[in-house]
Amino acid sequence: MASLEAEMLAHVRRGLDHHSSTCPLAPRAILLNPGNYELFGWDELWGVPVLPDDRVAPKRFRIDCDGSAFGIEAEVADEIRATEPLVVPAYPGLPMRPGEPSDRVA
Repeated sequence: MASLEAEMLAHVRRGLDHHSSTCPLAPRAILLNPGNYELFGWDELWGVPVLPDDRVAPKRFRIDCDGSAFGIEAEVADEIRATEPLVVPAYPGLPMRPGEPSDRVA
């Protein structure tokens, strides 16, 4: 059975290969759970810095790049909390808001 370090190294390599084939941006860092970071002692892999990050679960890693969606949930939540609701008519001719005139012919 392969060691945890060997398994993680293989997973990270596949992750970097996948990233390079699907993202036009270079990775900034490989993020590891702080416990795994301490356990493995990696500072750099294949020219990419390895950094500890509390947001990464044990035995997992993240590729950090400018195109990363990691952490975007907070930004999306802020955008969803709009001060004015968006009103979209069900079909053309329906009033936008109650009480507005309609251009629908009866």
